[in-house]
Amino acid sequence: MAYQALYRTWRPNQFGGVVGQDHIIRVLTGQITGGKIAHAYLFSGPRGTGKTSLAKVFAAAVNCTKRQGSEPCGECGTCLANASGSAVDILEIDAASNNGVDSVRDIRDRVTLLPAMGSYKVYIIDEAHMLSKGAFNALLKTLEEPPPHVIFILATTEAFRLPATIRSRCQRFDFKRIPVDTITALLKTVADAEQYTYDSEALTMIARAAEGGMRDALSILDQCAASGDVTAQNVSGTLGGSDMHALYTLAAYITAYDEKAALEQLRDILDAGADTRTLIKDLADVFRRMMWAAAGADLGGSGELAPLAKQFGKNACIRALDILIDKEYEMRQNLRADIVLETAVMAVMCPEDDASSGDRHRLEKLEGRLQRLETEGIRVQAAKAEPEPAQPAPNTEASPIPENKPEQKAEAAPKTPAAPKAPAAQTPPEDAAAITEVWEKLLAALKTHAYFVFTHAVKAKEVLRVGSLLEIKYDEADSVSADYMHEDDAQKKMMGQLNSIAPDILSVSIVTEHPLQEEPIDDNIKKLFGTEIEQV
Repeated sequence: MAYQALYRTWRPNQFGGVVGQDHIIRVLTGQITGGKIAHAYLFSGPRGTGKTSLAKVFAAAVNCTKRQGSEPCGECGTCLANASGSAVDILEIDAASNNGVDSVRDIRDRVTLLPAMGSYKVYIIDEAHMLSKGAFNALLKTLEEPPPHVIFILATTEAFRLPATIRSRCQRFDFKRIPVDTITALLKTVADAEQYTYDSEALTMIARAAEGGMRDALSILDQCAASGDVTAQNVSGTLGGSDMHALYTLAAYITAYDEKAALEQLRDILDAGADTRTLIKDLADVFRRMMWAAAGADLGGSGELAPLAKQFGKNACIRALDILIDKEYEMRQNLRADIVLETAVMAVMCPEDDASSGDRHRLEKLEGRLQRLETEGIRVQAAKAEPEPAQPAPNTEASPIPENKPEQKAEAAPKTPAAPKAPAAQTPPEDAAAITEVWEKLLAALKTHAYFVFTHAVKAKEVLRVGSLLEIKYDEADSVSADYMHEDDAQKKMMGQLNSIAPDILSVSIVTEHPLQEEPIDDNIKKLFGTEIEQV
C-alpha cells in the first residue's frame, strides 16, 4: 500500500479531533443537536487550521443515520462512504481550478437533485476566493435561497476577497491560529503512535515553525522523521536554521557587545548551511524570549536566557526586536540577505545615545525624515491655514508718467497699493517634525497592513494638519490615487492605523490641487494696455 502523508492519515473524522477551534465547534454541534442548521457557512482563517477538515466532519454529522448527539458514528454507510471519499452527497469543489461561470452553473443545475443516502447534499467549495466575479454572480441567488436539502460551505484563507453580497448570506466562522502548546501536544500523540524517537525540544521547534498551522506541523514532522530521529539538530537542519546552542552563543556575544566574536559566530552558523531568513526569525525569537524573561515571565525556554536578559536589559531587547523585524522585511527585497543579516546583528550591538543626548538624537532623526520627504516631493506642514505670502512695502510716491508714452494722460490718478499684510508666522520646526513622524509611521503601518492603500498614500504631495484633521494633498496628475483615497475602505484602513499612531487625529481629508492656468490676453486689450500685468 502506498505511503500516506501524516496530515492525511491524522485528518480528524470527528469534532473531538479538531484542535484549537473550540469556539466554532461549540456553535456547530449546538446547531446539529438543536436542529437549527443553516443553509450556508463561510469558514475563513489561516492555512492548515482545520477549515476543510471541520467542513467534512460537519457534512458527515448532518448525514449520519446513526448519530448519537452531534458526533458522526463512523459506522453507517454514509460515514464509511465519507471516510473513503466516495460519498455522493458530499461534494468537495476546488475553486482554484473550477472558478468559471460554467462550473457554478453546473452546481446550480444539480442542487435540485435530492440526496442519495443522507438528509443533505453538502457542497464544500475550497479556496472560494478564487471564484471569478461572474461565478459569484451566478452563485448569488442559489446561495441565498437554496433548496431545503442543500448546504453550502465556503472555505477560504482570504475572506475579504469575497463580495459582501456573498459574505452576508453566510454564517461566518473565523478560524484562529493554533497555539504552540496545542500543536506540540498533538505532535507528541502522533509521534508516540507512529513510534518515532523524538525529544520535546524538537517538537516545540516544529510547532513554532508551523506558525499556527497543524497541517504544516505534521508535514515538518513527517519530513524530519524520514531522515532519522526527531531531534533538535535534525529539525534545525531540515528547516534550514541553526541549532539552539549556536544561536544562544550568538545571542551571548551580542548581549556582551563583542562585535568580532558575534560576526565570527554568525559566519560559522551560515557556513554550516543555515538559511538566512530562518536564522533572523530564530534570532528574533531568542530576543523575544529574553524580553519575556526580563519582564519576569516565561515563554518556553526563557528561563535559561534570564542571565542574558538581565545583562542586556528589557529596553535593549525591545530595540533588538524592532531592528530584527525591520531587517527581516528588508531581507525579502534584497538579494544579499547575508549582508542584511550581518548589518542587523551589528545594529543591535550599536549602543543607544545616553539620556543627555537623547533629545538631540531624536531631533536629528526627525529632521532627516523631513528632509527626505521634501526631497521626494512631499511638503509637510503643521498649521491651521496656508500662510499667505508677505506683500511688498507700499510705495507712497506716485509713479511718474513715462516720456515715451505721450498718449498717457498726465492727470491720471496714481495707483494706490493695498495695505501690506503682516508676514505669516512660520511653522515651528518641531511641529513639522511631529507631523513628519506621524506620516512616516502611518506609511509604515499601511505598508505592512494595507499595502494597496500605501501605494496610493505615498504619492501625496503635501500633508497638512488642521486641528484634529489630517489633510492629504495630491497633484492633479495623481488624481487616480486621490480618488481611491476618497473611498470608504481606504479611509477606514487609514483611520484604523491612525487610531493607534495619533489618537488625537479624528478625520482625514483628501484634496486634489489643480494648477493655475493663465488665460490668454485678448489682442484688443494688448493694444490698449500692453502685455505687462501689474499686481495690485
